[in-house]
Amino acid sequence: MRSKNQAASARLMVTFSILCVLLSLMCIMMFTGYWPTHHNAYNSYTRQACAWLEGRLDIPGGEKLTWLELAIYGGKYYVSFPPFPSYVLLPFAAIFGLSTPDAWIALAVTCLGVAYACLLCKRLSRDDYGIFWVLFLFLGTGYPFIAVNGWVWFFAQNLCFTLSLMAIYHALKGQGSMCLTCWAAAVGCRPMVLIYLPLLLWNLYRQQRKASPHLPGWRVVLRRWYWVIGPLVLGGSYMLLNYLRFGSVAEFGHNYLPEFQRAENGQFSLTYILGNLCNLIRLPKWNGTEEPLTFFKINGFAFFITNPLLISMLVALVYALVRKRLPKALTVLLPLLSLGYVLIICAHRTLGGWQFGNRYLLDIMPWMFFGFLHWKPRSPAFTHWNIPIALFAAVTNLIGSVILYNKWI
Repeated sequence: MRSKNQAASARLMVTFSILCVLLSLMCIMMFTGYWPTHHNAYNSYTRQACAWLEGRLDIPGGEKLTWLELAIYGGKYYVSFPPFPSYVLLPFAAIFGLSTPDAWIALAVTCLGVAYACLLCKRLSRDDYGIFWVLFLFLGTGYPFIAVNGWVWFFAQNLCFTLSLMAIYHALKGQGSMCLTCWAAAVGCRPMVLIYLPLLLWNLYRQQRKASPHLPGWRVVLRRWYWVIGPLVLGGSYMLLNYLRFGSVAEFGHNYLPEFQRAENGQFSLTYILGNLCNLIRLPKWNGTEEPLTFFKINGFAFFITNPLLISMLVALVYALVRKRLPKALTVLLPLLSLGYVLIICAHRTLGGWQFGNRYLLDIMPWMFFGFLHWKPRSPAFTHWNIPIALFAAVTNLIGSVILYNKWI
């Protein structure tokens, strides 16, 4: 009876959370016209999938698609982004061609991500506020801005967000094959999430040691050799595609974008870090008492305005370091990996380009959310203090997304 009640509670939590997120995204669609039926001009992944079905790796007529970020190599035009989103769209492209409903698929990916976030909360959170934290994660961050369409940049981030939550959940369940395959798929959307592999391996190893405490460590690892099949297949496919297109297994194509070919310091450089760190904390411009603030729409602005959940996470981390006895992988390794991720994205020439908020920071949120569910105090007071913060963040992100998509700033 208890297990049935828990299952019913989980289904209710998932359903309610998905409904809240979809209704919130619908608000953006209502005021911008970006319904799922809206034509997607930035459909690079669909075009790539269609090209594969035609037996070619380059994009036909790429020289005419000047609004897309296409890599130019050997006189041909290629999609410059990691390929996994095109794997997802491939069966749809076989049916719908260039009319593939990528925005509908993006919404389905969002629903899946919400469901997995709820499952994480049910597994890790020992209070009754799981729905609040899930909604804070999906609405009180820059997530709504990337979830309302299938644009090439946002579709990959949306998919990576969900796949990261899936990898974490299956790691907690000790399901190594599913966990590592989801992680490899996430790497095929946003390669920098490669950095979080040690966290997943630590959790999987710990699960197996508990299940077989009598076995030596090397036997524990060796008996699960088949877990690496999925990641090896996906990783091998990425490297093969890279080699066939650009002559290097590590080159996805961004280095052959014209903007990075012209850049003095290339795509990544230590010289970009300081400027991008400043962008992460720069405040909107004050224009006087009779004018609205000027929000930067290129390379972001103060993360604590659109993503204050990160501040709450850091507060919870400090609390855990002082009051809780948690494994060092959670209190030391996870924050260090996330800091390393931030430094990597800050070493990139752009910090996400056109956007509301700081969309690159979304990549670390599923992983930090995992730590947060361990770190946060069990006291209801902590949640109560976060309610007005979450409301402020949700309203800011929803209104900001409408304003930017309508090009009012």
